[in-house]
Amino acid sequence: MGFRRGKFITVEGAEGVGKSTQIQQLKSTLESCGISLRMTREPGGTPLAEEIRELLLVKREESMCERAELLLVFAARAQHIAQVIEPA
Repeated sequence: MGFRRGKFITVEGAEGVGKSTQIQQLKSTLESCGISLRMTREPGGTPLAEEIRELLLVKREESMCERAELLLVFAARAQHIAQVIEPA
């Protein structure tokens, strides 16, 4: 019996457009069909990536330069891929 690879589904969109609602409906539908799944998010998905997410989302007096923001997003994604996506 061989290992069967799963599907990787992403849901993207701007804030407030109903992504969370659609994700919950998709999750319910898949689970009702007996399909197991793992939900995660970016930035985030691991303890370290969640800390990076906080750095990105919290309003501060000091603004973050675009390069720093991009590098933090990449750092969170690298951690997420290594600890969540690849092992799945």
